[in-house]
Amino acid sequence: MTLRLSTMGMHQQSLTAMLAQQSRVARSQLELTTQKKLITAADDPAGMAQAQRLDHAIATLDQQDKDAALLEHRLRSQEQALTDVGTQLDRARQMTIQAGNDTLNAADRTSIAAELRQIREAVLAIANRDDGTGHPLFAGSRDAVIPFTQDASGNVSYVGDDGQNRVEVAPNLKVAGTDAGSTLFLRIRTGDGTSVATAASSNTGSGVIGGSAVTDNSLWNGQSVTVSFTAADAYQLLDSAGTVMSTGSYTAGSTISGAGIQMTLSGAPAAGDRFTLGKAPNQDIFSTLDTLADALEAPATTDAQVATRRNALNRALGDISTAQDHFLLSRSQTGSRLAALDDATDVRSAYGVSLQTTLSTLRDVDPAEAASNLSLQQIALEAAQKTMLAVQSKSLFDLM
Repeated sequence: MTLRLSTMGMHQQSLTAMLAQQSRVARSQLELTTQKKLITAADDPAGMAQAQRLDHAIATLDQQDKDAALLEHRLRSQEQALTDVGTQLDRARQMTIQAGNDTLNAADRTSIAAELRQIREAVLAIANRDDGTGHPLFAGSRDAVIPFTQDASGNVSYVGDDGQNRVEVAPNLKVAGTDAGSTLFLRIRTGDGTSVATAASSNTGSGVIGGSAVTDNSLWNGQSVTVSFTAADAYQLLDSAGTVMSTGSYTAGSTISGAGIQMTLSGAPAAGDRFTLGKAPNQDIFSTLDTLADALEAPATTDAQVATRRNALNRALGDISTAQDHFLLSRSQTGSRLAALDDATDVRSAYGVSLQTTLSTLRDVDPAEAASNLSLQQIALEAAQKTMLAVQSKSLFDLM
């Protein structure tokens, strides 16, 4: 009886060993087929959780790659738009210089004014460009709107906002999107970007501002400084409150200095004429071109009217030059963002390789190792099967 029980125990042990080895073989075959060693959470709960986190990180990288591609397209569209604005302003500057030629007649200047208005319309069309998919480039964070509208009188209004989207293009790296139209086209410094000199509209003489500048910021301090003529050859320098700071004599082409500023005048100012230098305000590019065209279309038959036109042309040249610098700076900043996108591509690539390597180590099988293990397990299974057959062939008679 004891021998019989012993034989039954051996049979059970052999059966258990063979079944366990069959399970190992089946598992190895499944791993070779799927090329995965983490198939279900039961295989390794902690490992599976880590693999899922890695999968999420890789999916995030894929999304960042798509977002970066879209952002690059929009930034390159902005770069081209700013280049096109620069081309238009180059032409406007050339036309302004041409308009200052004293040999031109009224019809010539009217023709130049018409071309300047066409340039203004071209700049407006650029400001309303989209990215090719129906999304405006310069509406800020608003979408599906035409950022700049124009009423029947030609007044331009901005219906976008001042927002600027920031897009995550790599882990812990966000890059700003296209600029708001209000920043690009509306808030542009005039004059030399710091100060601007203007002639009073009530002037009756032929005085023309040839140039102006701030020479000492500590003395100027942003205040308005006015050159007020008390006679054709004498002036007073007034502060913003109208207080006389100094007096002097005037000759055509001389430079008047004081209170941290200087101003060069030509022509023959009349008593009561005033020329003021103040802090340069912002002005939209459309108004700059409109004001220039208006000045060219205005009649200029008297010396005072000719001087008014000349002052307007000189002012416009300064305003256009400053606007050109403004758009060049914006192009440079756009280029910096595009360079940041190139860097982000390298970051995503390196990080992605690291994630994939870690995930592969955690989840994927080594085909050569798995094949070797399967071969050894199959040998062990064959041995277990032979043992099982040997046990089954034994009988009580054989053991006696």
